[in-house]
Amino acid sequence: MSTAAAKGIAAARLSREAKIGLVAVGAVVVVRVVGGNFIANDWEGWGTFIPTAIGAAVEGLVLWGLVFGLLVRISARTRGDRPAAAAAILGGLAVVSLAIPYSAPQAVLGAGAVALGLVAVDRSERASQRLGKVAVAIGLLVIAAWLALVLITFVTGDWPDLTP
Repeated sequence: MSTAAAKGIAAARLSREAKIGLVAVGAVVVVRVVGGNFIANDWEGWGTFIPTAIGAAVEGLVLWGLVFGLLVRISARTRGDRPAAAAAILGGLAVVSLAIPYSAPQAVLGAGAVALGLVAVDRSERASQRLGKVAVAIGLLVIAAWLALVLITFVTGDWPDLTP
């Protein structure tokens, strides 16, 4: 195999950041479809299931496109400590999104912070590496909080009341 062909095959593969995004969005869509139609709400038939599934898939694709297709992709290609700064901003947005329980952006923004944080950790600048590690930790904590809420819903069969 020639080196030009090998480079073409390598370029056709998804980046680490895109894979993280696809896993996060896939998980969100599955949880929204399964949890919303079978676990927390009464089964209302295929007439409700199909539009709900299509809506969850479209929402997931839009979130994936905005967070990973634009923000993560553009920030990962920049030089210096911009990926670390973008990762920290995404982590902050993910924490703020926890104010709306069970929302899809929590997991997607958390995964974006993890992906960009890993890019920042791979950089040679020490400040970028430190901020990247913080962003990865924040992103993982937000994803863990989202998963905890989902697990509570799946175990109890109902959305918990989080109002004081």
